[in-house]
Amino acid sequence: MRISSSQITSAGVREMLLRQSELQRTQLQLSTQKRVLKPSDDPVAATSINFLRSEIAQLEQFNRNADSARASTELEETALKTSTDILFRIKALMVSLGNGTYGQTEFDAIKVEMSERLEELVGLANTKNANGDSLFAGSLVKTTPFVKDNTGAYSYVGNQDQRAIGISSGVTLPISDSGFKVFVDIKNGNGKFDSNSAATNTGSGIISVGSYSAPPNFLAEPYDISFALNGALQLEYTATGRNSGAVVAGPALYQDGSSINFNGIQVNVSGAPSAGDTFGIEPSSSQDLFTSIQNIVDAVDAFVDTPAGRAALTNAVSSQQVAVDSSMRNIDIVRAEIGSRLNAIESEQDSNLSLLLTSREALSDVEDLDIVEASTRFSQQLNVLQAAQSSFVRVQSLSLFNFL
Repeated sequence: MRISSSQITSAGVREMLLRQSELQRTQLQLSTQKRVLKPSDDPVAATSINFLRSEIAQLEQFNRNADSARASTELEETALKTSTDILFRIKALMVSLGNGTYGQTEFDAIKVEMSERLEELVGLANTKNANGDSLFAGSLVKTTPFVKDNTGAYSYVGNQDQRAIGISSGVTLPISDSGFKVFVDIKNGNGKFDSNSAATNTGSGIISVGSYSAPPNFLAEPYDISFALNGALQLEYTATGRNSGAVVAGPALYQDGSSINFNGIQVNVSGAPSAGDTFGIEPSSSQDLFTSIQNIVDAVDAFVDTPAGRAALTNAVSSQQVAVDSSMRNIDIVRAEIGSRLNAIESEQDSNLSLLLTSREALSDVEDLDIVEASTRFSQQLNVLQAAQSSFVRVQSLSLFNFL
């Protein structure tokens, strides 16, 4: 078979180009340190690489979410811990209000500090994170949740939504609590009813918080316990339904400190109530923490240094003290939930990091280049290319004219 010079040249050029292509591919592998440069290099490996990269990106996003959730939750925990510390101080001030030797000057000083503590609490309830988002506004993060109107009343203008974020596959955790849940949705009184004294009372009678034991656990209507003198000029009490007017207890002689029982309600009245004095029993309703403290401030502000005035202050403080205690218990419950969330975040983040390490190792096994093998191959391919180029030059120099 005859082989022409053009055939020899074409074959030589083709082989040199092929060797150059192989050398270039190895060179790119060495520069990128990747074994698979394009899907056609290894279709099966390319599929695995795409899957693993997607999985790694998702795990990294979960970890960023977990970091964000941790920061938000820890900030909320700090705000609630500080709130609890302030409430302990407020409780100490409330105890001071029961000091029988204190006069107007001491009460005014307590009122000033309690007002300042109240402002601190409102500020904590309106805490914002580094992004300017309110922690306790529900999903209305750009809203300041607690505002004070012209009458001095506090109102919650957020919503009751709880924001959440995914921190791993199939696990979504809340990262906030609404201000309504933390500071507003708290029953006043003993949780069943609230006992109070009428502002018009002239005696020094004091009513206890009381207890409720009758099923079902609700009051049919509000009740009034009124005091009057009987024909023998003895002080009696009568309990009547405020709406129905029905007498549910009494008339019965009043004894200092004795219990008054009706319809599952038990309260104690002590001191010296006057004829015409009235005490109310009303079903418990939701009362925000700030209103409870403001009520104490208002009671101190209205204090008159008389036996009746001290009794009115004692009754007001006693009622609101129970509400503050309920608020503290509620905050403790929320803090316990926050602790559980932090534990869950830590656990899921550890799991994510473990999965991330495994996925990166798997990706390295599939995608990364064996540097030693590639360097050896590069040297071999370079030698082959140089030999091909050298032989091509020598073959090209062969001609019959050189022998004529």
